[in-house]
Amino acid sequence: MPDPVDIIVGRNVRTLRAKRRISQLELGDALGLTFQQIQKYEKGTNRVSASKLHQIAVFLGVDISDLFEGANPRDGSARPGLSAEAYELALHYDKLRSTAGKEAVKTILSIMTGESYVEALG
Repeated sequence: MPDPVDIIVGRNVRTLRAKRRISQLELGDALGLTFQQIQKYEKGTNRVSASKLHQIAVFLGVDISDLFEGANPRDGSARPGLSAEAYELALHYDKLRSTAGKEAVKTILSIMTGESYVEALG
């Protein structure tokens, strides 16, 4: 079973690659790997070496820490059930200072999912 941090790193690689409209084949070519190996990295099936992490970050134009977004460096815990996008959204939500603003976000999300906020809590 893959380590939760490997899953998070893979999801982040996939998300960052897709945002830049780079195919698995293109990333693989840049790293000297096959697209199948990139698939395994993105699923967390295979661990990415430190040198490949560095190459991926450089190729995608991101900080290497972006590849670990969602993994807690202090205690090694991870949030494997939370996508990189959901985690990013949660970080922005936590920065909201207004209670009314937080309630508005919850209301909007519950409307968009077709689920009332009260049902979501229950």
